[in-house]
Amino acid sequence: MTPDLEAAEVLLAVDELGSIGRAAERLGITQPAASARLRSLETRWGLTLVERSARGSRLTADGRAAAGWAAAVMEQVEAMTAGLHALRRGHDRDVWIAASLTVAGFFVPAWLSELRTRRPDAAPHLDVVNSTNVIDRVRRGEADLGFIETADLPTDLATRRVGIDALAVVAAPGHRWAETERPVTAADLAAEPLVLREPGSGTRRTFDATLGMTPTVALEAGSTASLIGAAQAGIGPAVVSRRAVRGHLDRGELVEIATDLDLRRPLTVLWSWDRRLSATAEALLLIATGKT
Repeated sequence: MTPDLEAAEVLLAVDELGSIGRAAERLGITQPAASARLRSLETRWGLTLVERSARGSRLTADGRAAAGWAAAVMEQVEAMTAGLHALRRGHDRDVWIAASLTVAGFFVPAWLSELRTRRPDAAPHLDVVNSTNVIDRVRRGEADLGFIETADLPTDLATRRVGIDALAVVAAPGHRWAETERPVTAADLAAEPLVLREPGSGTRRTFDATLGMTPTVALEAGSTASLIGAAQAGIGPAVVSRRAVRGHLDRGELVEIATDLDLRRPLTVLWSWDRRLSATAEALLLIATGKT
């Protein structure tokens, strides 16, 4: 049996929005259709993935695990779809993009929408990898533009800032830090088993550099959804982009832990000095940097 991707989309939207109705609106379908997709997924696999109530809907522990896997799958589906579109069109209209997880999830979609408005024939291909791999792909000519989320910038590539992001330390409401009145120190963080992205990701590189010491790792994962699920399950506090957990914080599913660290980080686009950008890549570069 293979998972239903349409049902997976509904599951991820319910996790983010806390409501089947709002998830249906996000996906452009009716609420009964969204509910039917979820019921079909649960029936097919014999699992209860969503708890439904008059106050809204939230994922069960099984649902959070499934959502973590679904997010990784959907990232690959999006990359595959973009790649197939690129193959169908002429290479002169292609733009090959490598982006780290936060930039790909919260910035690139809007940039690509604007690119489509300016250049309807554009054929973007998006590959979502960690910041270290983004840099490598631009160096090897496998990506025209790369987007990373770390202050550790390569000196052999052209770079330009496109924004600022902030990391947050989040934990389940029952964690002992949830009620602390003082900011958690770097030493506290280093001693606490944490849920972290893998080495090489922009999130991990930023956190390790800011912490200034080796962290204690409870779990490493390559997916933000997996980190969030692990934190909700009580495995340990997680370090993630604040943008990614805004909904979970608003719903009280996670608590942000105050720290004495400055966890802001730049978001940067990079490209090779040695290769001429296509007209489509130039257009995307201007959009991302806010130029006209």
